[in-house]
Amino acid sequence: MEWFSVRMRAAAGGSHEQGGSHISGGERLVPVDAVESMVQSLVRRAMTHELGRPDFVNVTVEVVPAEAVRSLPALPISKREAESVEQGHAVAVEILGELGISREVAELAVCSIAEGPAPNGGAMRGAIVMDADTGQRLESDSARGVRVAKIDWHPEELQAWYEDVRSIGIASERIAEALALATKVTHTPGTVAELCWSDDPGYVSGYVASAELGYVRIPILKEWGSPLGGRVFFVRGISSVEDYEEALQAPVLLRREENKR
Repeated sequence: MEWFSVRMRAAAGGSHEQGGSHISGGERLVPVDAVESMVQSLVRRAMTHELGRPDFVNVTVEVVPAEAVRSLPALPISKREAESVEQGHAVAVEILGELGISREVAELAVCSIAEGPAPNGGAMRGAIVMDADTGQRLESDSARGVRVAKIDWHPEELQAWYEDVRSIGIASERIAEALALATKVTHTPGTVAELCWSDDPGYVSGYVASAELGYVRIPILKEWGSPLGGRVFFVRGISSVEDYEEALQAPVLLRREENKR
């Protein structure tokens, strides 16, 4: 069976390469009979995004042989409470500390996202790669960051996962996509943890993820209406950022983890 990687990125003010402002992105790995509908879905996402209408949308469709696809169990999900942005940031720093990341480095990561990680003070297309011990940013292009590609759920597993988590109120496409990406990132050699919250102005939740603790949701990490968000991948012992990003783009399909925390 062949799979197809369908990727979308959208910007305003020209393409990303010409300095356009990032608006939206999406990544799915689907069978051939779902390619057309997925392209339509991702283009619709780009054209109706809360950050505004883009004037540049790029969609890439690429075949992926079945033998190249690896299967991973989704990270278990848990939640830490927070009632304000300040509390959310403190919780994120606390969780990262449990994973051996110093307060100084964790706070630097939080500030990097909160203040706008791209050179223009806006959102990045991809993720920051940060040395987990020094806080040094390692990505060669601070506007692009590193990208995660070729990731999705086994179709039948996604529906089963929705049923598993419906009772705790997280059966949404947004969380399913975030969990898929976090699972792949934290299973990539060299990754210590991921910190993320969305650049969507209408979505204020985020998470810290690791292979050790799973996917830990934090209900508030930014103010409502803020267009700033992003990801930090904390790494240790990687040979090069280029090799690390190549590993992040190996095709993966998720299966559900039945033992939720």
